[in-house]
Amino acid sequence: MQVTIVDAFTQTAGAGNRAGVVLDAAGLGGEAMQRIAAAVGASETAFAVSGPTEQGVRLRYFTPTSEIDFCGHATVATFHLLAERGLVPRAGPLKLECAAGVLDVELESVDARRSRAWIVTPRHPWLETPVPLEQVLALVGGTVDMVDDSLPVRRNAHRVMVPFRRREDVWALAPRSSALDTLLRPHGLSGAYFFSRETLEEGSVAHSRYFVPGMGVPEDPATGSAAGPLGMYLAMHGVLPLPAEGGTVRARIEQGDAMGKPGRIEVEVTGRARQPEQARIGGAAVTVLDGTLHV
Repeated sequence: MQVTIVDAFTQTAGAGNRAGVVLDAAGLGGEAMQRIAAAVGASETAFAVSGPTEQGVRLRYFTPTSEIDFCGHATVATFHLLAERGLVPRAGPLKLECAAGVLDVELESVDARRSRAWIVTPRHPWLETPVPLEQVLALVGGTVDMVDDSLPVRRNAHRVMVPFRRREDVWALAPRSSALDTLLRPHGLSGAYFFSRETLEEGSVAHSRYFVPGMGVPEDPATGSAAGPLGMYLAMHGVLPLPAEGGTVRARIEQGDAMGKPGRIEVEVTGRARQPEQARIGGAAVTVLDGTLHV
């Protein structure tokens, strides 16, 4: 089985978030894809089950332990690879079909070799967290006084999103993965996402870490599927201000630095003041390895 390893949300091999990409998966069943994803060992592996065509591609995504509906960094990795190999245009609109729906993708040229992929992220409702925050914090090495009480703790899809005041407190977290999974799983949750508005770089809007034990990923280095909702959240609460008459703003999310794998996720939010309507994530990638996996 031909597999390519791609680092996404970076242009430096070894940084960002690593994905496996299988471009010819039309004849594979879910069980085989799961075995391949476990063998690859990346946080996610994307499988092109139809296409690519000039219109786009249909993907399935697997962590080392389970299938998921959508993965941001593996999508960036796949479209980077498709453009690099000349299988789709290097710039212009495309479509992604996956379990989360049909999503718009746009490629733009970064340089003579690379394209940046912009992907509309799926929308999920914002809900009260179903697990006591104190219990979550106890299992990651945090305390209530670290939480930024000017912003709410919320559930979005299968994750709890927790705002912290200081970046150094985000860095200091040390989760007990098995216990965290035991706490979250009965509520349909797979992970906890922590972020602070204190950043390393000027121009960034948040610095984050994401622990996803429910999907076999102790910590994810750069998570596009969470960065899009974070952009929506920050716009809803006025941190990322949208024009009153409507418009679009862009920002950058930092993630992975605490792991020594810095990733930078561009986020674009469209809507009116405190009423975001859509988020896109953007990122470039770099091809690292290409070879044959013997399963």
